[in-house]
This record gives sequence, structure tokens and C-alpha cells, in this order.
Amino acid sequence: MNNFLLAAIASSQAGSAQINSQTLNIIIQYCVYGAIIVVSIILLALLHKYTRLPKHSEFKKKLSALQTDMADIDTNAKRMDFIKSVTRAIYKADSLAYTATMLSEKERYSDFGKISSLIQGARAELSPYKYGKREQSDDEGIKTAEKIIASAVEVLNGVIERDGELRRKKN
Repeated sequence: MNNFLLAAIASSQAGSAQINSQTLNIIIQYCVYGAIIVVSIILLALLHKYTRLPKHSEFKKKLSALQTDMADIDTNAKRMDFIKSVTRAIYKADSLAYTATMLSEKERYSDFGKISSLIQGARAELSPYKYGKREQSDDEGIKTAEKIIASAVEVLNGVIERDGELRRKKN
């Protein structure tokens, strides 16, 4: 494209070629700056989309999915399948604990801190299975983790009810 523009400038008059080349350079610079700005805005929009905190109902769905994953852990499965399912539950618990902590900091609401600590407690109950410190047949830790997650869901239901009451008072 630059070759085409330079050829067009060379074919024009000598006096006006200097003015046209300066104008053309400025136009090209502004087009490049505009493209950089557009790409930056798109990147910021994508960054905002992937780093935003979930709404309370979305968080409840993720917490319910963790609860389902914990209930689906089969202690009679092969050792590798058992470790995979425990690892999946631990990973989800880690990400949900982080999200709950961030929600607690953002909203300054202590119940999310309580939910985070409950999730971390459930994760602590599951981690010995992953590292072989507890036997697969000993499912007491899994049941305890399920109870802990159930109590976290109850706390979250209280938060969602509080949100509903605040919306009714606002309207």
C-alpha cells in the first residue's frame, strides 16, 4: 500500500507533492492510531468480560455444580477415575473459594467470607484423597465435605433472600 501511495505522490506535481506527502503521512499515522485504539477497546472489553465477578445466582449455580460433583464421586470406581473426580472437585472448590473471597471484598459482605471459608474447609476434607493419605474406601471425608458445601449453599440462599428484600425495599 505504501508503494502505491508513493507512486501516486511521485506522479503528481513537484510543488504539491511535498504538501500531499505530508498530508498523506499524517492520514496514515491517524489511521494507525485509530486501529490501535479500536484493538485496545476490544481487548479491554474482553478482559472485562472474563474477569467480572459472577452474580449471586450464577455463583449459586456454580456452587450447586460443585455439590453435584461431590455427590457423584464414586468410591467404588477405579483408582484413577476416583482421583480425577476428586481433583475436579478440588479445582472447582479452589476457584469458588477465590470467587467468594473476591465477592466478599467487593461487596463488603461477611457472608461471602463465611462461604469462602466453608468451601476451603470442604477442599481440605477432599485433598487427602488426592494425595493418597486417605483410602478410597474411607468416604467419611467426602460426606463431611458434602455437608459443608450444603451449609455454604444455605448461607448463599440467605444472601439471595437478602438481595430480594433489598430490591423490594428499593422499589
